[in-house]
Amino acid sequence: MDALTPLVNALNLHAKLVYSGGVCGHWLMDHNSDTSVWFHLVSKGRGWLYTPGRETPLPLDSGDLILFLPHAARHFLSYSGEHLPCDAADNRMSSWADGESGFVCGEIELAAPKSLLWQALPAEIVIKKNQAGDILTRLIELIISEAAGQRFGSESMVERLCDSLFVLVIRYCIEEGLVQAGVFAAMQDKRLVTVLGLIHEQPWHPWTVAELCTRAGLSKTVLSEKFSALIGSSPIEYLIAWRLQIAACRLKEPGMSVERVAERCGYDSVPAFSKAFKRYFGVSPGAFRRN
Repeated sequence: MDALTPLVNALNLHAKLVYSGGVCGHWLMDHNSDTSVWFHLVSKGRGWLYTPGRETPLPLDSGDLILFLPHAARHFLSYSGEHLPCDAADNRMSSWADGESGFVCGEIELAAPKSLLWQALPAEIVIKKNQAGDILTRLIELIISEAAGQRFGSESMVERLCDSLFVLVIRYCIEEGLVQAGVFAAMQDKRLVTVLGLIHEQPWHPWTVAELCTRAGLSKTVLSEKFSALIGSSPIEYLIAWRLQIAACRLKEPGMSVERVAERCGYDSVPAFSKAFKRYFGVSPGAFRRN
């Protein structure tokens, strides 16, 4: 198994559809969050993106996709490249067929949005229709078709398709060289893929550097140097961080006790788990779940 698949599966990332339909008039979209990934797929017509880093608004056409991670600067989508409304008071939502423009918008909540895992990805990811490649293009076309059709179960289908959309966007960032550091950049190094796969698939295992080196056929020196250069930590430090990110996701699941989370993440005792969790997130597991 590749290193990305168990990472995505363990974090249990799911898209939540926020809006699918048409927009008319002097519309404005203000979807900013410091805890979620927001995505906007232009399904019809046109829109313009306003961000502090652009001197002029970026036009977005049908089939274009844009994502904003929690570390993105404040941004807006609007009906015009020349006028930015001060609020959404003039928004007129409509059916996809009746809208001047159409969008599929949603969010993916991250349990640990400030982790280095997500910070290594671009804060703003724009994929124009002609840049998407065959597989991503077909998925975008399927999402647009399903959203426009409004058949039984369309919203549920669109949400599940958008789960795959995010995975393909991460793949796009890796393959296009948009990540220069962090675990996603490390996945491009064939010598680290085996190690990352082991850690992502079996975070509860009491891994040692020696065992990881043996399984991957690497020397301790090479493994440590590669991790330090690409991820910015040692293999064991990354393992601990990965365990705690999984723990944060599991703590949000109904009926999941702190004891069960600690056990599933490879900790022998709740006190040891709680101490590590608080050191990493700044709050106890119980406080994290309540908040």
